[in-house]
Amino acid sequence: MTHLERTQKQIQEWLDDLIPTEITLNEETQSKLDPEMIKACHELHAFISCLYNDMYHNPAEYGILHEDKETRERAASRIHQAIWERIPDMNFKNVNLEPLKALQRCGLYIEETDNEIKITNTKYPNMLLPLTKLRQAAKKNYAGSHVYNRCDFRLIANPKYQPTLDDITRNRTSPEMHTLLFQIDAYARAKNFRTECRVKECIYYKFKGKRLFNIRVRRDEVHVEIGIGKLEHINEMEAVYPAEVRDFIRRNMNYCRNCFAHHNGGVEIVFFGKKVRICGGGPFLFIKNPKPENFGLITKAIDLGCDVRK
Repeated sequence: MTHLERTQKQIQEWLDDLIPTEITLNEETQSKLDPEMIKACHELHAFISCLYNDMYHNPAEYGILHEDKETRERAASRIHQAIWERIPDMNFKNVNLEPLKALQRCGLYIEETDNEIKITNTKYPNMLLPLTKLRQAAKKNYAGSHVYNRCDFRLIANPKYQPTLDDITRNRTSPEMHTLLFQIDAYARAKNFRTECRVKECIYYKFKGKRLFNIRVRRDEVHVEIGIGKLEHINEMEAVYPAEVRDFIRRNMNYCRNCFAHHNGGVEIVFFGKKVRICGGGPFLFIKNPKPENFGLITKAIDLGCDVRK
């Protein structure tokens, strides 16, 4: 892959993360926003789409076409940070505005006059209103801080907005993985689990007020993490579990693989009669890129976590 292709790949990911306005400006959202704000939201979405598309086709104009990965990512991050943090916060302290002149290609002008910063947009004159509102809402909403740069206008309409599984899987999973994750989600909802999104790209499922398991969707992989409760209970019940369940638990235990130096090899435990080391936080299953055929075993593990909490 060439450095141009790598640059375009990163920008394409930003484009893929934008949520369509027919979703974020749905009927419920529009009922809570005035017509001026709705129009401005459409302008902001159009501006961001224009910007990312122009960056994709003309990365050199934005100073982000570099062979060195670190330099390329730092330059791209500077543009991204300017849009989503510095402009809505009006914070350009110690910032060189020269590299941001490329934003004029989509009508955005940032000018310093008499020790003040003036921001205008000739193509999308109302875009600053929802951009500022999104930033303010994100600061008050822990989950929102991770999704506002996807132009999720539901965050403006609902201060307590929580991203959904559909939000975090959009353009990030295969059809097969998407189906599996929503089967797991449906299983949890049928058991009246409550959901919570307080970590980027992660949905927690809570049982009796405590987090039981979560689905985490990253760019290239999916994790399902299931808390399986007290270790002594699991060891005592070993003989009761079918062989396939025992094997599934063994394969997916959160063994410490020295992922961080400060783990010092993790915590030593006796697990099914064998000494092993696991990462902190107690025993849980760490299932990377789960397969559709494992749905039944995953639900059994979820049930196991429920059993030890009763």
